[in-house]
Amino acid sequence: MRRGRWAAEMGRIREAAVDDTIHVRTLMGLGMPESTIYRWCQDDGPWTLMAPATVRLSTGTPTRRQLVRAGLVYAGDRALLTGLDAARAHLLRRGELPAAVHLLVPAGMRVQSTPTIRVERTTRLRPAIVRDELPVAPVERCVLDAARRMRDRSDIAAILTEPVQRRMLLVGTLLEELDAGSQRGSATPRAVLRAAEDGARSAAEFDFHAWWSEHPDLPQSVVFNVRLSDATGLLGIADAYVPEIGLVLPIDSTEHHFSTADQVVETERQHRAYRSAGLHVYGIRPSRIARDPAGLYQDVLDAIRVAANLPTPLVRWQPDLPRSA
Repeated sequence: MRRGRWAAEMGRIREAAVDDTIHVRTLMGLGMPESTIYRWCQDDGPWTLMAPATVRLSTGTPTRRQLVRAGLVYAGDRALLTGLDAARAHLLRRGELPAAVHLLVPAGMRVQSTPTIRVERTTRLRPAIVRDELPVAPVERCVLDAARRMRDRSDIAAILTEPVQRRMLLVGTLLEELDAGSQRGSATPRAVLRAAEDGARSAAEFDFHAWWSEHPDLPQSVVFNVRLSDATGLLGIADAYVPEIGLVLPIDSTEHHFSTADQVVETERQHRAYRSAGLHVYGIRPSRIARDPAGLYQDVLDAIRVAANLPTPLVRWQPDLPRSA
């Protein structure tokens, strides 16, 4: 058939596409010959072959959305998006997107991975959750599928703690998903989640938890993200706290304490409230954990000595969030 005929039919073809992406069999169902489709996907043609039998109705560099849609079109109607692309659809933002989009398909499907599409067969395929018009896996599966393929501990902590910090799920839910899934690449995520069970929720808090655990002479009763109150009411939520000596250790990351004027005011208010209740406060700069661990260790010892010599404060504490259901 002549090209001119299909140029006139482009409106109908584009209506059948999603995010400018369409399967070859859909084009053939519209009456377009297979040979014409693949000819139009050649180097000098107006279309791009994104994956086997998967066509983008344009040329040039695809958007991330088009890469994601190409994967879903290629893998079929039962595929679910997982990993960081799916986490983005759940409105999570941490982590650098990998080169390939990650899809889950039923165990019996014969769909192969490509350089830009990672296909994982699974017997644990849950019903699709639609987010941003995409079929995605649950939040816990998305972030753990991403974390299992990462190596940097801080990056893994950032990925896993974001949904907990934003109150989207509990640490226990992540641990249940980790236990139920593949154990390949699970060691570091499991260590991160153990720290999260102690209350650590941000990457900076996880790094401090790991640093503290490496020093057995420091009080191992330290707890993270706890609500402190006295007879006057709530004093604040302490990033880290040593109950027996009344030592508060704010993890003074820029992201959560100093990125806005309101955060600075609230941080200073909390510190005053802690001190007025008889607590000793020593702020931890996350950058010192890597750059000045020896100096940090000495300063923490000094803070412990000061706190231990103060009168015992009448302060109660409890976890800010439940760790599990």
